[in-house]
Amino acid sequence: MKLKASSRPGFHAVRDLHSYSSRNDERRGIITRKILIIVVLAFLGVLVTGCSNSSPTSSGGSGTLQINMVDSPGSFDAVNIVIDSVQAHIASSDTTSGWVTLSSTPETYNLLVLVNGANAVIGKASVPAGQYSQVRLYIGSGSNVVVSGISYPLTVPSGTQSGLKLNVDATVQSNITYVMTLDFNANESIVSAGGIVNSKFLLKPVIRVITTPSNGAIEGIAAPAGARPSVMAFSSSDTVSTIADTSGHFVVGYLPSGTYSVELTPSDTTYNDTTIANVGVTDGKTTNLGTITLSSK
Repeated sequence: MKLKASSRPGFHAVRDLHSYSSRNDERRGIITRKILIIVVLAFLGVLVTGCSNSSPTSSGGSGTLQINMVDSPGSFDAVNIVIDSVQAHIASSDTTSGWVTLSSTPETYNLLVLVNGANAVIGKASVPAGQYSQVRLYIGSGSNVVVSGISYPLTVPSGTQSGLKLNVDATVQSNITYVMTLDFNANESIVSAGGIVNSKFLLKPVIRVITTPSNGAIEGIAAPAGARPSVMAFSSSDTVSTIADTSGHFVVGYLPSGTYSVELTPSDTTYNDTTIANVGVTDGKTTNLGTITLSSK
């Protein structure tokens, strides 16, 4: 018996409906897979971004951070503090990374001689430009306090392990030196634990922190860049020089405040020397001379 194809009017419509439904399911599957891929990639992007933010960051370039120590007069004969190292912390970093070492040479300082304008530089180094949130002093063994000619050991709780941490708010700019002064108050910082009979004294620092820029800078662009001039900034008391880079940009940094003349001497001798007079420099600021066009001979 042969089967005849149905001539019923709804047969092809039903077959086409099944075909359409199958294609529609396939499209939905493709869209679902695409959405899943996008979600996974976005999640991986978040992970990568989170990892990259864990490393120390700064605003670019470098400046100099110097830590000075001074003291107010005290009633002791001497307060000798052994400082093993000094560090500063980049504010954008986490608490375990981002520490920059300013000094790693152990030194002993008698706080009571750092009065009436006297100070000691306990740390100084070139550091990444940016915001700094803490200074840490590691206190070494051998610190002592002298009372009536007798020396007593000075105990510094956690000073040798985690260091003495001071919260600061300092912004170091490129090519500028910032001086941070730690003003100890010896009388309030030395605590007698049991008195002289038990020969035990504790150091619980009471410190005031002052941060000030100690110099400024001059920058500009020499045109044409191919002239590659040497650049000298000079005043009645100081002379500092540099060489413009391949783009013509130059920075003469670490200049004490005052008035300078800036002389550009091109390495390409087809251009004339150029001098700009009466350039003012202010502590903590960079004076921008803009573009300086060198004339041809």
